[in-house]
Parts: sequence; C-alpha cells; structure tokens
Amino acid sequence: MVSALPNAPPAQSGLTRSQVWLFAFPALPAAFIILPMNIFIPAFYASHTAVSLVQIGTVTSLCRIIDALVDPAIGFMSDSLGARLGGRGMWGVASAIICSIALYFLFQPSPHTTVLYYGLWAFVLYLGYSLFEIPRNAWSAELGSYPSLRTRINAVIGLFTVAGSLIFWLVPVILFRAYGTTGFTQGTLSVIVWLYMALMVPAALCIMRYIPGRPSRRTAAPALRGLVHSLKRNRPLTLYFLAIGLWAIGQGVWLSTTYLFVNDYLQVGGAFPFIMIVFFLSTLVAIPLWERSERWLERHDIWAISIILTAATRPLALLLAPGMQNLPYILLLTAVGGALSAPANFAPAAMLGDVVDYDIWKTWTSRSGIIYALNTLVTKATLALGGGAGFIILGWVHYHAGRMNHGLPLTGLLSCYTVLCSIPQLIATVIIFRFPIGRRAHTLIRHRLHGR
Repeated sequence: MVSALPNAPPAQSGLTRSQVWLFAFPALPAAFIILPMNIFIPAFYASHTAVSLVQIGTVTSLCRIIDALVDPAIGFMSDSLGARLGGRGMWGVASAIICSIALYFLFQPSPHTTVLYYGLWAFVLYLGYSLFEIPRNAWSAELGSYPSLRTRINAVIGLFTVAGSLIFWLVPVILFRAYGTTGFTQGTLSVIVWLYMALMVPAALCIMRYIPGRPSRRTAAPALRGLVHSLKRNRPLTLYFLAIGLWAIGQGVWLSTTYLFVNDYLQVGGAFPFIMIVFFLSTLVAIPLWERSERWLERHDIWAISIILTAATRPLALLLAPGMQNLPYILLLTAVGGALSAPANFAPAAMLGDVVDYDIWKTWTSRSGIIYALNTLVTKATLALGGGAGFIILGWVHYHAGRMNHGLPLTGLLSCYTVLCSIPQLIATVIIFRFPIGRRAHTLIRHRLHGR
C-alpha cells in the first residue's frame, strides 16, 4: 500500500446533518439563476423584446463560452487565495452581490431592449454564478471525505436545486391574484429577484461562519501546459469531460426548446408554471430513491440508466395533442420525465469528486478548484453549444416564437425537442458505463491517499 502523499490535504471529518443541509442550501436561490437562463429568459426575450431568436442563440452561446474561459482563473484563485482570505466561503458572498445586480437588470427588459443589453447582463450573471458554483463544488469534494458522504452532500444539493426550481415556478401561481396571470410578468420576475437577495446573502454569510474550511496546502496554476499534462495523466477526467460534454450538448438543445414546445405547439403556455411544478416535484421525490439505488449500482451506472430511460420516453411527447383538454396527460408525461432524469442532479458531481481524489493521488497536488472550473468550462461551453444550436436550427427553418407554426418550422421544433437532443446523450452513455472509478477503485484511492 502506498503511504500518504506529501502535501495531500488531510482527511476531512464528517459533517453533521445540519451542516450538510446548511452547506447545500444556497443551491435553492441559485436555481433562480440557472433554471430561467436555460429555459425561460431566452424565450421570454424572444417573445417580449426586439431581440430575435438567432441573435439570442448567438449571443447566449458567445457569453457562456467567454465566461467559461474565465472559469480556470476562478478555480485557481479559489485554490490559492482561500487560505489567505478565509476559505472558499467568501466567494459565495461575492457571487450573491454580483448576481443580485445582474438579475435586477436582466429580469426587467423593456419592449425595446437590444441584444447588447441582453448580452451584457447575461454575461455578468453567468460570471457571478461561476464565482458561486466553482468554489462550492471544490469545497464539497473536500468536505466529502468518503463516498457515502460525498453522495449525500451532492444529493442534498440536488434536492435544494430542485426545490429552488419548484419555488421559481410557484411564484407566478402564488401571485396570480396580484397580477391576474400564472405567467411571468415584470412584477413576478421582480419578486424573484428580491427573493434571491433575501435568501442567498444571509446563507452565504452563515456558511462562512459555520462550515469548516480547510484549503489545500498546495495548488497548481491554471497554465495550459499544466492542464494538458493533468489530462494526459488522468484518464478518468478525460472520460468524464467527454461524457458530461456530450450530455450537456443534448441538454442544451432540449432546454432551449422546452418553453416553445409547451407554449407554441401544445398551446398550454398558461399552464407552464404548473408543468414545471410537476416536473420538479417528481424530481424531488425521485432523488432519494435514486440515491438509495447506489447500494446495488455504481453511481455512473445510475446516471447512464437514467439517460437511456429519459431518451426513450421523450418521443412519447409526439403522441400528445395540443390543447388544454390534454393537460392531465401532459402533466403525467412531465412527472415521468422529471423522475427519470433525477440522477443528473447529483451523480455527475459525485463522480467528479472521485476524479479529484484520483488526480491528487497521481499528482501529489490538490487542485480541486481548477478541476471543477474545467468542469464548469466544459459544461457551460457545451450547454451553450447545444442551446445556441437549438435556437439557430429554429432560425434556419424560419420558426416564429409565440405563434402557431406548420410544416418545416414545426418539424424543426419537434425534432429538436424529442430526438436530436437525445443523440449526443445516448453516445455519452457508452462512455459512462465504462467509467473506471467505482466503489472499489475509489476505496483503494482513499486508502493510498491517507495511508490507511
């Protein structure tokens, strides 16, 4: 057995249940950002402003790619400045302030808003979210010192993410009497902004105070040579990035066309909040059930099975006839989709935590912040590629948002939503099923790291 590695971070003691839930709680208000930016805000701008679908697809992709290129620097600063500036928790406070400002402006467009306005505040919001996401993910890997705790932390984060998504869609329903609609208006979006501020800022401050922060003793600079060298020595990391990239491309296509499919094709846009509520409620219920299946299945197998089942059920949406009279069937299929896709909320993050341990073992250096930054870069870039491709394809077939479409434009929408989005994800399952780090391999890695 290999002795403990010099300069490797010490094993973390287990967190209490309350600390796990406190650490994961900011995922709830953070869902107010990532969910609308992937599903709702681009379509909202296309329907309520002078910005076109092609402009939104192009600018969104560009903003996310530029933001993703900045992520390695954020990871490096999170690794190297944590010890001097009070740990990774300070990044959550900075993120809360930046995102609050960006949300205020991005969620309040006028009918004459230009693509420059959308691009500026979308970029600021993406950047602010990165300041939260990358240090939080690296911190979770450090806190989750053994597989079951790591899975539990990521599962609770997934639960809060889904709960935040659920609250996002509940807001217009709760405010129906005030605004006379269950759809999103300037008023309901403003409430969401203030709710984000009220929840995120206090939570970030509490985490700095009550969650133990133990920054790594040694970090690697985010130089291109160092990153390429790390990739060459870390085959699991390369495989993970290929898998998450392919999955995110498909997810980007699906997310970018979801609102248009429900509103324009199914003609139940007024019930969209209810549809999302059902989706996230079913996901919320399914996460603990999928987590328990880890007793019999590897985490990567759980994710791959989830992808296959989700892809198999998506074409069933073509059987749905447009109209409110079919809303019960729409809600049923939505619940099935939410339950089947639930592992995507925790399995990839837990797998990447195992890859971080493998990297420490191979390099004698802890660079969790940089690895999670690379993960964010890959995920953002491929989500942007998929989301932008979805809108660009619709632009090519002359699809018009907010109205009935027929012929080729309609075929383009239905293809993107039910089939095209699943192709890269099914390719990803071939890689995921063959992922080399399972329970036994990770146990060996942890023993070698800590000399147990």
